[in-house]
Amino acid sequence: MVHAVICPLNTSTSRELVLLEFQGSFESTLPNVSSAFIGDISIDNDEAFLAIGHHKLTGKRATLSKPMAVIKKRDETEAYDTVCIIKHKYIFASRPALVVQESLRGLTRIGG
Repeated sequence: MVHAVICPLNTSTSRELVLLEFQGSFESTLPNVSSAFIGDISIDNDEAFLAIGHHKLTGKRATLSKPMAVIKKRDETEAYDTVCIIKHKYIFASRPALVVQESLRGLTRIGG
């Protein structure tokens, strides 16, 4: 199971973070994946859509059984600040759907 936390844009006034849960795994050749681009996400009410290359995943919103606190350590002290509380997550449990370019739809391969 893979978990990813999506941070809001710097221009956003909201401090809400989004927790994404994936069934399966991601592979990367990058040595550091903490800031790697995964794909484009759009969230519409209780559904999330993630486009990764030619694949589209659909996630459903679920309430966490126990809310999760996101904390940040203060510089040079042992104190922590609470960034936000995560109460919901989006679960991507189904297989990805293939996204075909509109110009290629309806074409079939004959032979070979």
